[in-house]
Amino acid sequence: MAKVPFTKVAATPEQLLQKLKDRGLVVLPATEPKALACLRGVGGYRLKGYWFHVVDPATKRFPAGYSFEQIAARCELDRELRAATIEAIDRLEVAIRSVMANYLSLRHSPHWFLNTAIFKPTRDWGVGQLIRKIEEEVRRAEGKRFVAHYFNRHDDPYLPPSWSISECVTFGLWSRTYAILRDAQDKKAISKRFGVDQVEVFQSWIHTLTVVRNVAAHHGQLLRVRLGVAPANYKSAGIRFADQKSFYAAATVVHFLLVQTGLPHRWKAELMAIFQRYPDVEPAELGFPGGWTAQPGW
Repeated sequence: MAKVPFTKVAATPEQLLQKLKDRGLVVLPATEPKALACLRGVGGYRLKGYWFHVVDPATKRFPAGYSFEQIAARCELDRELRAATIEAIDRLEVAIRSVMANYLSLRHSPHWFLNTAIFKPTRDWGVGQLIRKIEEEVRRAEGKRFVAHYFNRHDDPYLPPSWSISECVTFGLWSRTYAILRDAQDKKAISKRFGVDQVEVFQSWIHTLTVVRNVAAHHGQLLRVRLGVAPANYKSAGIRFADQKSFYAAATVVHFLLVQTGLPHRWKAELMAIFQRYPDVEPAELGFPGGWTAQPGW
């Protein structure tokens, strides 16, 4: 395909709103200030992600009667969904790193991450990368009281123990570290703490959590978007996904694992409340099937 120079010019919110109205979008006089505020505060390019699927690809026109309020509602649902997702995965992140740090510390020593024998590195993630990342994150956290306390009293080993570094490093590091544990017994002992007796399933699930959390934390759209990660089916628990890259698949993983922690959470109730607040947006657009609250994993 031949490439051509970019020639589009920027438009003011007022110009963009008029352009949308010219294409058939309904904007009542009373809601025009809200529409302009939305275009200014959210941005037309971002908002397009919530309307492009309804526009006629040939004429670029909106369906008859389609209103700006419908676009705004879709945007708000997505925003609330991101916030709920971050809150739920935050609970899981703390639980997973706590279980891993405690189990591996008890079995291999509080400085298990310095023991290269317990790992089976891959091309994508090696022990050198693991240690380097821990060193970097601990260095950034030197001002924190618990890190300073270790270095004030100890110089061997040269890094704090596992339960201390767990407060410094990212969730992604824990996911990658789990993947390169050499002993299947270690992997299974950790996964079973979360009700999953198949290591491959748990490994794909925690990787899913890191990806979805990053999407939500960086303001990525969830509505009508197929995720770049596919959590494995957990057939022995009856969990099978029609679309493994749907938000529903990730949401099921989140709920199943939250239940296993035994800690209080609002995930299922929050999802139901969001869907009730925005009745014009079908949960099916996120991959949720009819009767999803009674499906395995929920």
